Amino acid sequence: MKTLLTFVLLCLAPLAHANDQMRDWTFASGEKMQAEITGFDEGTRIVTLQSSDGKTLALDESRFTPIDRAWILQWVEQFEEAEALLGKIGGTITRYTTTGAFATTYSVYVPAATATANDEKPPLLFLFHPGGDGGRVIYRYIESAAALGVTLVSFDYFKNTDNNPEREAEMLQRFTAILPQIEAAVSHDGNRMFMGGTSGGAWRSYHYSAQVPRPWAGILASGGWLGGEQWYDLPYPRMRVAMVNGDKDQAANSCIDSDTEVLQRANTVVSVHAFEGGHQMPPPSVLTKALRWLLEEDGPAEAAP
Repeated sequence: MKTLLTFVLLCLAPLAHANDQMRDWTFASGEKMQAEITGFDEGTRIVTLQSSDGKTLALDESRFTPIDRAWILQWVEQFEEAEALLGKIGGTITRYTTTGAFATTYSVYVPAATATANDEKPPLLFLFHPGGDGGRVIYRYIESAAALGVTLVSFDYFKNTDNNPEREAEMLQRFTAILPQIEAAVSHDGNRMFMGGTSGGAWRSYHYSAQVPRPWAGILASGGWLGGEQWYDLPYPRMRVAMVNGDKDQAANSCIDSDTEVLQRANTVVSVHAFEGGHQMPPPSVLTKALRWLLEEDGPAEAAP
């Protein structure tokens, strides 16, 4: 019984802090906090942080220690490097906003090869992120998407809520409402629609595959999980699931067996891919391998014998 209890706790513990972008910050005063950086104004030198409980703080750069100020600079340079990568591999990233009661911004990456091809509509991968920073995180997927001709749709609004029922109900209603608009606006093959993301983004993808009816072809789950027994009875569709975990991501790895067992009840085929690291985004080479596996068959996968 003790072993089983330990396993369950490991599986459920990450839900409260399932954001791979969170880090520990130290202020010059000696105070500490866990938060995600979401913005930096190079003119005013104001840093915007979002704490683990969802609060937004705007702080002057001088309040941080030298090592944290160096990280802020690195954060800015990462985005500049991402834009340079886009120029190198080609394609476009465009921002859109849906209309109606649930106006929602999202970013679309269209690979260069896809933009010029007219004979076949491309597969489409919807991306969710634990911190809701889809306009920035989309760049981490473009190398793999360009290599395989996959169009990306990356959302800003959807983020971790610590499983808050009211906020989750609103987000589900929002996604259900805006999905037809995006399907009409973004060229894609309706039988090759995938969802995915890291950590809480994978968690959301799993749930929406069961809650929003579509012929979902599969899920790209990086460091993700179903979320524990309360989610085991959702009507998950027959599809393909690529679990992409760091070899040191103890929490996510502890859920692989139980989650696979649940998914296989729906005749889902699961493939596990590993990389050296913890609870973080996989490197492009591993991400590309997992995405290529998802694309091996159009539509829902055949069940394993």
